[in-house]
Amino acid sequence: MKGKIFFGIIFLGIILLASACGASNNNSIANPPNNQVPPAPNKYLVTVSAEDFNKEAKISRQVEVKTGDVFTVALDSNATTGFSWTEQANIADGNILKQTGHQYIAPRTNTDDKPITGMSGIEEWWFTAGKTGTTTATMSYSRPWEGGEKDARTFVMTVIVK
Repeated sequence: MKGKIFFGIIFLGIILLASACGASNNNSIANPPNNQVPPAPNKYLVTVSAEDFNKEAKISRQVEVKTGDVFTVALDSNATTGFSWTEQANIADGNILKQTGHQYIAPRTNTDDKPITGMSGIEEWWFTAGKTGTTTATMSYSRPWEGGEKDARTFVMTVIVK
């Protein structure tokens, strides 16, 4: 009798484990909600989503970092609309903050490596904190061609380096 109960409990445990592993809402690091590009854990110091910009066209954030810190900022972007963020942030004091890189990351599916047309991706900027002080970095979201919409969105980051 004890043997049957033991095997019954083991069998039930296997069934529960198998159903838990099979259950999925298709949201994961490889397939996040709405096929947005997922940030690595703790990768971004500042992120601003499309929902944030839908509420307010000009968004400001303040961050505190230490001299020598390297950090990343990510803003929602949809290159398929013709809009893009300024590649080079307008930094008020380049001795306090330096931009070291920028890239657009298109959303992708799990099944292949092709970008998804029409979906928002993100644009990333990498910064390094220089000497102590306070400065700002401003990015504008525009259609860059002649006659295109300018400054449809603006992001201003105040950086305090300690």
